[in-house]
Amino acid sequence: MADPSPWTVSARAEDLLRGSLAVVAEKDGWVRPQRVSAAQMRALGSVRAWHPGLFKQMAACASGIRLEFETDSSRVRVELRAGEVPRGSLAVLRDVSSHTGEEPPRADVASVDVDGRHLGPFALDGEALELELEESGAQATLPLPGMGPRRRVRVWLPCLAPCSVREVAGDGTCLGPVPARPELLVLGDSIAQGFVASDPARTWPALVADHLGLDLVNQGIGAQVFQPGSLADAPSALDPAAIVVELADNYRFEPCSSAAVARDARAYLGEVSASWPDVPTWVLTTPPHTEALYPTDPRSCAAEVDGIIEAEVRRHPQMRLVRASALLDERLLPRLLADGSDHPGDAGQLMLAERLSFVMDSTRAPARERRAAARSVLAELGDEALPVLDALGREGFEPRLADPGAVIVDGPHGVRVMWARDRKLVRRALACLGPAGVTCVCGSRSIAREVARSARGRARSCHLAVWRSPEAPAPAPGFDVRPLGAAYAGTVRERYSHPEYLAPGELEGLLAEGVVLGGFERGRLVGFVGEHPEGSMGMLEVFEEARRRGWGRALAGAKIRQVLAAGRTPWAEVWPDNDASLALLRSMGLEVLPAEGMWFVS
Repeated sequence: MADPSPWTVSARAEDLLRGSLAVVAEKDGWVRPQRVSAAQMRALGSVRAWHPGLFKQMAACASGIRLEFETDSSRVRVELRAGEVPRGSLAVLRDVSSHTGEEPPRADVASVDVDGRHLGPFALDGEALELELEESGAQATLPLPGMGPRRRVRVWLPCLAPCSVREVAGDGTCLGPVPARPELLVLGDSIAQGFVASDPARTWPALVADHLGLDLVNQGIGAQVFQPGSLADAPSALDPAAIVVELADNYRFEPCSSAAVARDARAYLGEVSASWPDVPTWVLTTPPHTEALYPTDPRSCAAEVDGIIEAEVRRHPQMRLVRASALLDERLLPRLLADGSDHPGDAGQLMLAERLSFVMDSTRAPARERRAAARSVLAELGDEALPVLDALGREGFEPRLADPGAVIVDGPHGVRVMWARDRKLVRRALACLGPAGVTCVCGSRSIAREVARSARGRARSCHLAVWRSPEAPAPAPGFDVRPLGAAYAGTVRERYSHPEYLAPGELEGLLAEGVVLGGFERGRLVGFVGEHPEGSMGMLEVFEEARRRGWGRALAGAKIRQVLAAGRTPWAEVWPDNDASLALLRSMGLEVLPAEGMWFVS
C-alpha cells in the first residue's frame, strides 16, 4: 500500500499570482505568468521597438511576479519550473563573472518570504520547491494539521528567466490567496528588471514596493527605451497607486538623435500621464554607469537625455523628476555595479532602493501640499529663511523636502535654496537628492559645511540685504530705465563682471521674463540690473562712462519697485568684501544683516 500523501490542502498556483497581468496555458495544468499583457507583448515586437526580439525575450521573464498565500501549514510544496534563460540575461551575467572574477548569480532562482522572514535564493533545477515554514529550532515537534499559526508566504519568481507554475500544496487545513494591495508600477529597462541581483526579492523595485506597502508590477524590460505605444492596454488592467519610470540608460549604447529621443519621450510620458493623470509618478534621469566596459557611442545623444527628460516631466503636474545619478554613490561604483558597467549588484540594489525611497517619501504629496508644509515650517523664522520663503512663491521652484529639520527647494538652472538645522537630515537628503549647481544655504556654518561636503564644493558666507518698507522708492527723475529683451543678451554677458555665474540658458531666461532692467542715455545702454536664479536682486553694472551720475541708485530703485510690484520682498546677496554695493544698499535704506546666516555653495 502506498504511503499517504503528506499534502492535505492545495490551491491552483494561478489563483495566487501577484504582479502578473496574464497567463499562457501550457500542458498538464501548467501556466506561465506574464507581467505584460498580450497587446503589450505585440507592441514590444512591433516595428516601433528598437530591439523587438530581445524585448519579447526580456518581457517573458518573471521579474516581480510572486505567488502570495496564507496557510496554517508547516510545510508547503510549490510546483514551479524555470524556462530557458534568454541569451540577453546570460550575456550580462558573463560580464559579472569577468568583472568580479567569481561565479555570477544564477538567472533561474526563486526566493521566499514567510511572515517577513526571508529564505533563499533557491535554484530551480526541478519542478517543485518544498519549504519548511517553521523557523529552524522553533519547535521540536511540528504542530498537528490545522493547529499551527497562519502565515503569509510570498514566493518570488526569477527576474531573468521565464517561469511556469501549477499547484501549491501544504500539510495544513487552509491555503488561499491574500488580499491584494494597491500597486507600484515600474516601467523601465534592465536596471528595473533586476539585472544583476542575486535574489528576485532584493531588486530595488521589490524593496521600494515593500517600503511603500504596495504590491509590485514590474515592467522593466531589458534594453528598453521610451517606446510610444508600448503601454497598449495596460491602463485598463492596472490601477497603480504610484509609478516609477526608469528608461534613460540605453540611449548611450547606440547612435540616436536628440530630436527623436525628445519626440519619443514626450509621446511616452504623455501616454503615462493620460493613462494615470492623478497617480504620483517619479521619472528617473540617467542612472550612474562606468565607461570601462561599454563606452558611450560617440554618435549617441546620451549627454542630452537628462535635459530632455527634465523638460518633459515639467509638462505633467503629477510627475516628479529624480536625479538618478545620486541614487548610487559615485565613489563606490566599481563595487556597486556588479557587471562593471551599468547594473547594480546586491549592495547597489539596496542603496538605490533606500535612496529612491527617501526621494519618493519626501515628494509623494502634491507640490502644493509640500509648499504649504514648507511655509508652515518656515513661518516663524523671519529673515533666517527669507530666501527660501521667497523661492516657494516663485514659478519653477519645487519643494523637495519639507521637514521641521530642513526645507529644500530646487529651481531652474541647477539652483537650490534651502534652510536647515538638522545636519544628519541634510547629509541624508543631499545624498539622495544629489548636489545642485549652486546652493543658497540659510543656516549655521556647520550646516553650510555639510552642504559643501556633499557637493564637494566650497561654502562662502554672504550678507543678506532686505528692503523692509512696503513702499517703493520713488523713481529718480531723468533716468530712463526699462526691461531689456533678448537682443541685449550679448551685451549683458560681455559687460557683466561675473559671466561665470551664469548657467547655460540662464541669461536668456531672465531676459525672457523681463527681469533684467537697462538704463539708457539718449537711447544708448549705460547699465543694467537683474536677478539671480534664486531670486535675489543683483547683476548691477554701470558702465564706466556713466558712473558717478546716480545710475547705480536709479537701477537698484527700479529693481526694488519691480520686485515689490510682483508681491515679493526685495532682497539681495552681497559678498562681505563688496564695499561699494554694501554702501549703496545701506544708503538706499536696505537693512544689511551680518554675514553669518546665509551661504553660497558651488
